[in-house]
Formats: sequence, structure tokens, C-alpha cells
Amino acid sequence: MPSCLDLNIVAVFSCKLIIICTYPSIYHHIILSYQMRWLSLVVPFISLASAITTSSADPALATSISEEFTTNSSYFENYRSSDRVSYTSDGLELTLAKRYDNPSIVSKFYVMFGRVEVTIKVAPGTGIATTLYLQSDDLDEIDLEWLGGDTTQFQSNYFSKGNTTTYDRGEYHTVNEPSDNFYTYFIDWTEERLEWGVSGSVSRTLLNTSSEGYPQTPSKVYIGVWAAGDSSNTAGTIEWAGGETDYSDAPFVAYISKIKVTDYSTGTEYKYGDSTGDWESIEAVDGTVLGNLDGTSSASATSSSSSSSSSSSSSSSSSSSSSSSSSGSSSSSSGSSQTSSKSSSKTSTKSSSSTNASGTTLTSQTSSKTSDSSSSSESSSTSATSNSTESSASEASSNGSPAVSTSFGFSGIAALLTCFILSTSTLLVVN
Repeated sequence: MPSCLDLNIVAVFSCKLIIICTYPSIYHHIILSYQMRWLSLVVPFISLASAITTSSADPALATSISEEFTTNSSYFENYRSSDRVSYTSDGLELTLAKRYDNPSIVSKFYVMFGRVEVTIKVAPGTGIATTLYLQSDDLDEIDLEWLGGDTTQFQSNYFSKGNTTTYDRGEYHTVNEPSDNFYTYFIDWTEERLEWGVSGSVSRTLLNTSSEGYPQTPSKVYIGVWAAGDSSNTAGTIEWAGGETDYSDAPFVAYISKIKVTDYSTGTEYKYGDSTGDWESIEAVDGTVLGNLDGTSSASATSSSSSSSSSSSSSSSSSSSSSSSSSGSSSSSSGSSQTSSKSSSKTSTKSSSSTNASGTTLTSQTSSKTSDSSSSSESSSTSATSNSTESSASEASSNGSPAVSTSFGFSGIAALLTCFILSTSTLLVVN
């Protein structure tokens, strides 16, 4: 007959096996050891409480807005290098004046499928990258990118669930002197297809049947300028950027005269219904996913920063509620001081677009959108790997779940209850 200690060990390892097989994403929260049996009782319930309380919803735009950035916007907020972000009578100016500058803004809202149009004259200069991208908490990403030294092209790119196992998603499209002229570029995104284009013409179409995955979760909008050619970045990133940045040529300025955003869904906020990362699992609270495909939901708001505060109260309040959230591919930039894993995921993402042009070193490109290209106190290696913005390592996991917290489910509860029963019975036997 087995001893009490033998039974205890068997029970503990049975608990481990059940959790690993049933809900592996919470295993790292549970420390099981026959030497500390009480943890097998306490930790699972701490994990469950954490999973429920950390689940957060994404505030929805749920309408259409038009922003001219003549004053601070109620729909967007400064993201990095705020002192280099200016709101003028001519619109928004993002100025990279010295090394480590990364002027950028981010929306206070999320869109669940939608259209973004931006009228922009991008920043000139070898090694200088201007980026507009959508990114979700689940690391889905859709990019528009311009390199200051490339006078004939802009780039499109995308990522699904932070997957950077391949770097062949980026494409180049013709445009004439984008740093000398204003053009209106757009991203049009539905559950069936994704389009990038300029001046009303579609430059690229991606279907949801793509073997590389398809972006399909609620996303924020980011716009920024960063030095992809900074000498601290990897050789691959610098090559993609067109060469090293010469800061003696600064300032490098991007001008945005207008942005229009339409959310193709309605509601007050978007919630993940499970851990699949599939668009059909997204819940639109008090609304409908794809309920605004015609763009007419809720009296569209035409706001130039100054008037936006009074327009569309629902979207305005949504924005303000999300103003403090930071969720961010290809790169969102934060100094290396922000070592959040999402950044690193994003980092690798952005690098992929550079990858098309430079090969394997895409990783460094990651610092792109998010990164300050490397931050003064941040090591160059960090800037290339952890610059991107907000997100935890677990969010970057390939299972598509924005975090363990999004959806625990019956299987997870069953696993914890089983742990409780087995561990309790074992303790009774031992004692």
C-alpha cells in the first residue's frame, strides 16, 4: 500500500498535469510542490481572481470622426516625446529634432474593423521612418510606413497575433515625393479583406484567407516618427531604413493636416469572449460588430481638435476612458525603458516590414513605431527588441488571447476545482 507521502506526490503531480493539459496559460501562476502543499490550494484561487479582475474592455469609437489637430484632440493623446508634438493652425507637426526623439500620438479609442484616412506629408531624411498603424491588445497589426530617403514608395504591412515567424508580409507601392507633397493614404479593414491605398486608389488587397493570418481584433491608431537609421540599431534595420541617420540634418518633421477614422462596429466597448482571437468571439457591448459598415452610426462627428470635445459624446467618453491605456508592432515606440513584452513583439513586427528589404535583421526594426529608436538611457539592443509598446509576454503568445484574463472558461474552473479536491483529500490523508 502506498505511503501518505507517495499519495501526496501523486496528487500534486496530477494537479500539475490537469492544469497543463486543460489550461496551460495559467500554469505559470501556480507553484506546486509537495514541500509546500498549501500553495496547491491557495494559488489557483489567486490566479482565478486575477484572471477575472484583470480582464478589461476596449473603449469603442463606434462612429466616424474627422480630426484636423488645430488644438489638442479629444480623440488622440500624445504618446512619446510630447514636447515634439505640436498642434498648429495647419494641423499636427511631429518633429524629430535630436537623437532619441520619437514624437507620436495614439487614439484613446479602439475600432473593430474600420477605415482610416490620413492626409500627410511625411518626414524627410535618410534613416527617418514615419509610421501609421493599427494595433490590438492581441498584437494584430496593420501598417503604413514611409522612409524619408525613399522618394518613390510607401510600404504596407500586417501581423497577426504577434506572429513574426516569417518576414514576407510587407509590400512597396508607388507614390511621388511623399516628403514634399501631401497625399491622402487609407486603410480599409473588414472581416473579409484589408485594403491599403493612396489618393482613392487601392494599392494592395489582403483576403482573410491569408496563410500568414489576418488581423481581426479591436485596435488603436498610432502615428509617429522615429530614427530607424540610428547607429544603435541592427545592420538589417539600418539597411531597411536606407542608411544611417545624420542628426546634423535635423529637424525632421512630418505634417498631418487631417485624419478621418470610421469604426465599422457600434457599442460602448469591445470585449474578448474567449482566447481564440477570432473576430466572431469579440463582443460589442450595447452594439454590434460590423454594425456600422455604412459609416453612418451615431451622428458622425466632424471635429477639428477644438470642436471634437463636444461631438459624439459616446465616442468622446470612450476615448477619455481609454486615454491612459497603452496597448500597442511593427513597432510603437517607447524607450528601452519600456521593456514590456508587447513592445518586443511589436518590435519584431515592425522589423518584418524592413525585413522584406533587408533580410533577417528585422528584429531591430521593431523599435520602429514604438521605439525612440533607442533611448538615451536605454541600450541599443533594448531599443531594437523591447522598444515597441505595451503588452506582456503572455499577450504575445500565439494562442491569440490578449491575456489569460480575457476568458477563463469552464475548463479552467474544472481544473482548479480538481486541484482543490485532490490536494484537500491528500492533506487529510497525510494529517
